[in-house]
Amino acid sequence: MKYSTRQRAIIYDFFKSNPDRCFTVREIIDEGGLNIGDATVYRTLSAFVAENKIKKFHTGDGKRAVYQFADCDGEGTHFHLRCLACGELFHVHCEEINELVKHIEAEHGFSVDAVHTTMYGLCRDCEAKK
Repeated sequence: MKYSTRQRAIIYDFFKSNPDRCFTVREIIDEGGLNIGDATVYRTLSAFVAENKIKKFHTGDGKRAVYQFADCDGEGTHFHLRCLACGELFHVHCEEINELVKHIEAEHGFSVDAVHTTMYGLCRDCEAKK
């Protein structure tokens, strides 16, 4: 059941104003200056994840989750790249990846959901630190 509350709107607006960043629940509360309880934030995030408005990722250590805005209306198809070292998530709009999607669909009969596709590896900065 979808319903609109002031808390949902506040959390959604926080993510919408920070579309390229990932946040833990604590960061959402602290950085957003939210006067909302942890349980409400967790419930709201769970609902947003189920509605595909927010993406949930587990950090490399698997001990915590981070969340990012995923409502891509108007942005077109894009993929995500997730750095396994620093955890940064990058939106990638790339015609070459779109060509790969077309190939997979035509040659392998598999329909790719690009908005929910994430490739994992190391970002340029973390690769340079290796």
